[in-house]
Parts: sequence; structure tokens; C-alpha cells
Amino acid sequence: MKKGFVGAISFLVIFIIVAVCVLNCITRIPNGYNGVQYSMNGGVKDEVLAQGWHLVAPTVKVKEFTVSNEQLILSKDSRDGSEGDESFNVSTADDASIAISFQMSYKFAQEDLVDTYKKFRGMSGEDIVNHRVKAVLKSKISEVTTDYSMMDIYSGNRSEINNKITEYLAKDFKKAYGIDVIDASIIDVHPDEKLQNTIDSRVKALQKKQQAQAEQETAKVEAATALIKAQNEADIEITKAKAEADANKEIARSITPELIKMKEAEARLKHGWVTVQGTNTAVVR
Repeated sequence: MKKGFVGAISFLVIFIIVAVCVLNCITRIPNGYNGVQYSMNGGVKDEVLAQGWHLVAPTVKVKEFTVSNEQLILSKDSRDGSEGDESFNVSTADDASIAISFQMSYKFAQEDLVDTYKKFRGMSGEDIVNHRVKAVLKSKISEVTTDYSMMDIYSGNRSEINNKITEYLAKDFKKAYGIDVIDASIIDVHPDEKLQNTIDSRVKALQKKQQAQAEQETAKVEAATALIKAQNEADIEITKAKAEADANKEIARSITPELIKMKEAEARLKHGWVTVQGTNTAVVR
């Protein structure tokens, strides 16, 4: 009886030990992530773990990288999802420096995860973004914004600038960090008081210029309309004159010697001796 009890206890202990070992060997990769496997003695494995449950050796560790779209937001307002004021300044073509809020949609390229892990010596995807990517964003974006004026960034060519930033970062970050940039954009600008006054002055000047151009266009349209009207009236007068001239020519062609003699005869019967000078004119003598 005692031996059986000891055996049951031993079996239970062994079972618990095995269960703990098995549980320690089970890892879960969250949705939207992949896992890179590594160990102290075996190095980095080429097989990347997809989302779901996996059984791995006790000596193997797993680092997770996001492979679904993630948002990096660096904003002045924490309500946008930023950690406090993370806005930063960029340079412009007219030597201004303007603070911006920025967002980037990205994911780690699945085909490059193992190489990315090796390159950054075991850093997780989150650490790469927070400590490497964020550190270079200001200079990378300034390399694009220096081709545009302060007014372009403030209100003008924002869409074009954002397309250029996305294109530039996508090419650079894929090679440097194994990151696919889906979209990157300036979501707001935060000029200081001096810069805001400069912007306001330029906006007013631009509005005056646009108003003057609109007035010039209106004047051109009115002048063109008047010219067309005058031309139409002249064409009408020319047409009328031509019609009268054509009618007179027809009348002239209709006066023949025979017609003149007939008119003279008719007039003599009525008035006595007359001479007909035209189809409708008789001179009494």
C-alpha cells in the first residue's frame, strides 16, 4: 500500500515536471506577427514561425516582428496616438524650419526577417522602430522637404510631398531596416508665432495676386465678348449691304432696250411725249 502511494506521488511529480517542460516549450505568435528563432548554441534558425501556437526546444528563444500594417505616429498631440509631443522640425527650400506631425504605415518584410534579426543583433521589431527608425526620420524627411518651400508644406503641394516621402522612405527603409513602408505623410504643421506671421503675410499676398488675376481674366472675357458682339454687328451690316448691292445689280440687269421702249409707250399713252430713263422713271416733255 505504501509502495503504491509512493509510486503514485512519483508519477505525479514526473507528470508535473514533464507538463511544465512542455508548457515552457510552447510559444504563441500573435496575429499579425512572425517569430524568429534563435539559441545561444545553435544561432538563428532559417525557419520563421507564423502566427499561432508552436512547440520549440527549451533552449530556443523567439523574437517577434510585425508583418501586418502598423502605425508609427509622431504628433504634437498625444490624442493622435503619440507619446506626448513627438513633433519634429524639418527644413525647407527657402531656409525655414517648421515643426510637423508625421505618420507612417509599415510592416517588416517577411522574406527579410532572419537577415533583419541578424543585422540588428537580436533586436525586436519594436526596438528597431523605436531606437533606429525614429532616430533617422527627421533627416530622411528633410532630404525630401528641402525641395519644397514653406508654403508648399503648409498648404500647397502637401499631397505631392507626401507621395515623395513615401517613395523615398520605402526605398531606403527596405534596404536599411527590412521594413516595407506602405504610406508616409505629414499630417499637420506647427509653425511658431514668427513663422505663422510670415505664412499669414504670404497667404494674404497670394490671395491678392489671385484676386488680381481673376479680375484680369474677367476683363479679358468682357473685352472678348464686346469684340465678338461688334464683329457680329459688323458682319450683319456687311451682309445687308451686300444684299442691297446684289438687288441693285439684279435691277440693273433687268433694264433692257425693249423694256425701256415699252415703258415709253405706256407713258405716252398716259402723259403724251415722254422719255423713259429707267424702268420706273418717265420724263414728260
